[in-house]
Amino acid sequence: MRPMVRFDLKEIGKHMARTRYQRGTLETSVPARGNRAKRKLPRGTFWGSWYRYSMASDGVERRIKREKIITKDLARRYGLATDYDGPLNRTDARRVLDALIAADADTAAVPDRQATLAEMARQYLALAEPGWGPHMRRVSGVIIDRHIVRGPLGTHPIARITELDLQQFLNGYVKAGASRSLLRGILLHVRSIFRLARKRKIMLENPTEDLRAKSKKPASERALSLAECRLLLSTLSGRDHLIVRMAIQLGLRPEELFALRRDDVIGDQLRVDEALVAGRSAPVKTSASRAFVYIPPDLAVELRGWLECSLGEARGWLFHPVNGDRSRPLNPDKFRRRILQPAAIRAGVGVSDSGRRDRLGRPVPRTDVDFRALRRTCATLFGDRARDPKSTQAQLRHADPTITLRYYQKAVPESVKAAAVAFEADLIREPSGAVPASSAIH
Repeated sequence: MRPMVRFDLKEIGKHMARTRYQRGTLETSVPARGNRAKRKLPRGTFWGSWYRYSMASDGVERRIKREKIITKDLARRYGLATDYDGPLNRTDARRVLDALIAADADTAAVPDRQATLAEMARQYLALAEPGWGPHMRRVSGVIIDRHIVRGPLGTHPIARITELDLQQFLNGYVKAGASRSLLRGILLHVRSIFRLARKRKIMLENPTEDLRAKSKKPASERALSLAECRLLLSTLSGRDHLIVRMAIQLGLRPEELFALRRDDVIGDQLRVDEALVAGRSAPVKTSASRAFVYIPPDLAVELRGWLECSLGEARGWLFHPVNGDRSRPLNPDKFRRRILQPAAIRAGVGVSDSGRRDRLGRPVPRTDVDFRALRRTCATLFGDRARDPKSTQAQLRHADPTITLRYYQKAVPESVKAAAVAFEADLIREPSGAVPASSAIH
């Protein structure tokens, strides 16, 4: 017969960590303690308290009282209280307290199953944004705010959103002709937001794993012919002629073109090391984009003419408003809408009916010419004249680890110079074969 082992049932499991759910205490006043009287807090400020559980060396679980003053600034660190002005409300203060409890070791907060998709999106943005660069921050911020926070599912509790709801949400964008990049961005961030909700135990399963969204919008391959380039340039003069010509011949991105400074023109080379993000200077998009671009001879003459007739400091913007604040660069979107596209319409390049009418009932034309089309134009026309594909990659500064011409290499290969000169000769040559005088600015 086996001897009976006596033990106390109350002692079983004391050495094991336990998941504890607690709501904590949220008050508008700091309670009295010792000789200190009860203290009323300003409106929108709360006192929160909870317990932190820990295991002592003797195997006995102990709890420690924790407390925190919760303000609106603290709430915004967690992506809360960003959609309204005024003092912090009690609902968001409670959510901050839940987050504080969840962040404490060996403790967990009651999952907030009423949290909406918009609220979780703001929390995800607050966590992810510090690790993004300026370009990612701008693009992703717009996608999350416009299509997720303010989208049709933004006000729905995230725990109640099903896979069918999300697929129908994406299908709506597919039917509306959304681009591949927009769909990819929405899907990427939606999945990340739901992973965060799953991690915080707001939902048991992640409904985004099998979502699919394929754009029906064909990718644009629009590039201008030499004849169209000549027509477009013939409608422009001065600064505007130079800007469009540089976009065509050098293939610069608009955010790079309008971020150029006067001292970026160095002999027959152009230094590209800045880009405009939300109107402010930032590093270029990729490391390969940081490079020196060769300026063909005739374009160099026109560029020097502009530098001579436009006064400015060395670090001043190369292109600034003529009658405006010279401390600010030209806005790429405004230039496209007010100068580039009207010029293309006057030249009859890529013009079609927009389906709209003006105040007199006349049809309003539109054009497919934009800076992306000009960059593709450079890739197409320059590439036709470059015998080595690497020369085109160097000219457009595409990121590719196999290219020997990296952004640190300042010397421009002779093949790039030869292709650039041939491209320029074809661009400025008249149909009769004569080469006109340079369109330098006076």
